Amino acid sequence: MKSGNIPVLKICEDTIPSAYEKAIKAVWDNGISIRTEYDRPEDPPSRDATVIICVNRPFSQPRFHRSFADGLGGLAEYVMEVVHGAHDYWVKPLEEIVKASDSKDTRWTYTYHERLFEYKIEDKIVNQIDYLINKLSQTGYTRRAQAITWNPKLDPPTEDPPCLQRVWGRLCEDGEGGYVFNMNTHWRSRDLFKAWFENVIALTTLMRKTAEAISKKIGKRVSLGRYVDICDSMHIYGSYFREIEGDPKKGIKSFFERLESRSFKDRTWDSKFVKPYFINDGIGKGLKTMLERENEMPAKVRAAVQQELKEMEKEDYIV
Repeated sequence: MKSGNIPVLKICEDTIPSAYEKAIKAVWDNGISIRTEYDRPEDPPSRDATVIICVNRPFSQPRFHRSFADGLGGLAEYVMEVVHGAHDYWVKPLEEIVKASDSKDTRWTYTYHERLFEYKIEDKIVNQIDYLINKLSQTGYTRRAQAITWNPKLDPPTEDPPCLQRVWGRLCEDGEGGYVFNMNTHWRSRDLFKAWFENVIALTTLMRKTAEAISKKIGKRVSLGRYVDICDSMHIYGSYFREIEGDPKKGIKSFFERLESRSFKDRTWDSKFVKPYFINDGIGKGLKTMLERENEMPAKVRAAVQQELKEMEKEDYIV
């Protein structure tokens, strides 16, 4: 590859954990060395590549990798944030966002849910996921079923603009009278080591909710197809290199040595194991404790999370 070119890598696996491991290995071995705007003076440059990841069966088991930044209860809350807007009320008012760095308000400037379900255009609020569902229900093969997050007025001045840029979906006939829902997500930037996995668990849950809504609307079976994740800058930050490389002098194995020392089964969890921790992880996180802890959550959102908890408590529900 010509020097200075950002590599383009492709990973295709059946499960999310397998894709996660393969992506880390691919970017570590083949990524370009390049600085980021978040580096500390002592950090080495990141490893970076443009990466396309295809997960053929996003809800096949095992669905969870044991090596990710947050706990299982925290991950459950993040899923509620993306799918039901559990933390949309943490977003600062529009007038504070436009002040950019001059604002003393430290609340968030966006959530993915807010941008996808309540995108603000002047005095209008657009539910883009509803549009996507309606469009696919009318014309399953349309190429126009998408939802965006980027706001060119609000995002360029901020220090932490959205990584997710676009969600796109399409229906294909399954040959048996039903349909298969395929979904792509497009990202400008991604922390592979400590964010990708959680993002994908949340976005594939949204994928399932969308397929269920289309199925209900058209009165036909809509199963889940492949999930494709396209990222312009998939990176491993230099500040994480010690975790990746380990420390042979201290007997600390590298990330890849730790993977090789355990079977794939011992590196992952299935949904059945994870579900009780999504409900209550015993250390202050999970849907039950979230509902108890966040008293300011709007009533409509609280009802959606409560319904999700009710569904999750059913034996056949897959997280």
